[in-house]
Amino acid sequence: MHRILSAVALLTSALALAQPKEAPRAALIVGVVSSQNPESAKAQSAALSGFVGNALHEPTVSRVYPDQEALAVAVAKGEVDYAVMGPLAYLRIDPKANAQLIFRTIRNGKSTYRSVLFAPAGKKTTLDTIRKGSGLKVAWVEPSSASGYLLAKAHLLRAGINPVQVFTVQDFLGSHDAVCKAVAAGKYDVGATFSDPTPNSTRISGCEGPLGKDAAKLTLVSATDEVPNDVLVAAPAVKRERVELLRTAGKSAAGTDVGRDMLKAAFLAEAVADVSEDDFAPVRKALDAFAR
Repeated sequence: MHRILSAVALLTSALALAQPKEAPRAALIVGVVSSQNPESAKAQSAALSGFVGNALHEPTVSRVYPDQEALAVAVAKGEVDYAVMGPLAYLRIDPKANAQLIFRTIRNGKSTYRSVLFAPAGKKTTLDTIRKGSGLKVAWVEPSSASGYLLAKAHLLRAGINPVQVFTVQDFLGSHDAVCKAVAAGKYDVGATFSDPTPNSTRISGCEGPLGKDAAKLTLVSATDEVPNDVLVAAPAVKRERVELLRTAGKSAAGTDVGRDMLKAAFLAEAVADVSEDDFAPVRKALDAFAR
């Protein structure tokens, strides 16, 4: 962590030296969502600000948004120049706005992830026991969270399970950390978070931060199909050359220790990869469940 903070400080200092000292002008706005906890979101937004500012040699200001919906709206309106967001948030941006995909993140060697439903340790919970259950309690992240609500709910609907019928309590706890802690404590029968896409894996990655080794004790109930990791998106009015500069900066960062530290701090990733509209097909398929 010390090395990451040092890298952020180094790049922030380089940015300060590169900024013009003449006439002041408006700063670029970068945005993230407080999906895990407020402290990590604040640190990530500062690192993202440093990454964008260093790559473009322009002053930046970071903002943390309460949810993916708010961030998507801000990008569409041009209130945010660059944003890190999940796949569902990107699909919420009005297509007519022509927001620009820059790259997607690679985490643990993967450019995709799954949403997972999980239960407390020792619980023999399956989709079938949920289907037959009653009086169950579920913890979601927030209404616009892909892995923490929408993809998981769509997964239940596609399995013929109506959450309204099986859950008497559906609470939104505001962060993945909060959901993991509440389910682990037995306050809820089921929760939703994210995990890596490894086939047949029982890992619940989204809970490893707040729970450490105890995350492995949780019961994996079911996992969705793979969807793209978080993406870096540019607002419609951003010039194409700036998009290319950031894409190049992201790819080249993985080649140095300082760059890798910056990617970890700004994107919670070790590298980046190209992304296209076709990569969002599994997300669109999942959302079809809500139209049935």
